[in-house]
Amino acid sequence: MSIRDKTRYVCQVCATTSARWLGRCPGCGGYNTMEQEIVSKSPKSSPLPGDGPVPITTVESESVERISTGILEVDRVLGGGMVPNGYFLLGGDPGIGKSTLLLQIASYVSQGGPVLYVTAEESRAQTKLRASRLGPLPQDLYIMAEGNVDRIEDAIRGKTWRLVVVDSLQTVYDPEIESAPGSVGQVRGIAAKLMRIAKEVCPIFLVGHVNKEGSMRPAS
Repeated sequence: MSIRDKTRYVCQVCATTSARWLGRCPGCGGYNTMEQEIVSKSPKSSPLPGDGPVPITTVESESVERISTGILEVDRVLGGGMVPNGYFLLGGDPGIGKSTLLLQIASYVSQGGPVLYVTAEESRAQTKLRASRLGPLPQDLYIMAEGNVDRIEDAIRGKTWRLVVVDSLQTVYDPEIESAPGSVGQVRGIAAKLMRIAKEVCPIFLVGHVNKEGSMRPAS
């Protein structure tokens, strides 16, 4: 830990923060839910010219060509399909078919260009076996078994993708965040980093598991 870093304690259930460890979270009342996190202080960036507020009437309109998922109901929920550089979170209970649904979407979208499916939960062979049950394997569907978000980012930026799927939010980790995958700090950091990548590169679909308490992290 550098001199510029400091520690804090974050509740792994409700994300309440404290400067010191507490046996009981003041936010949700949970016992032994506070875990230590290292917070790095980054130097403040100077504002860029042209980044200030402008009247909405002066903003130039852009025509957006949406990308169909191949599933009518999903397209309807997305307002007519995926928008370029969109960021989408598919959440739900474990085992309800989120990964299978996104494999189906990835296979369809790959008909129009390369699609990357990143799995941090299964091996490439397991993912291929599941994909083969959906039909013929598409040539432009790429599989990557990786949990390190830095390596995932390198793969996303290393090729022009039509869509990227990351499975899942709870198993991908940032090595710069000193907490376990699935913790509040990791979930927030991974979600923020992938959102930034999506805005800069290509649309990203992210899988998130919901536990019995309704939160998007593993059950304790």
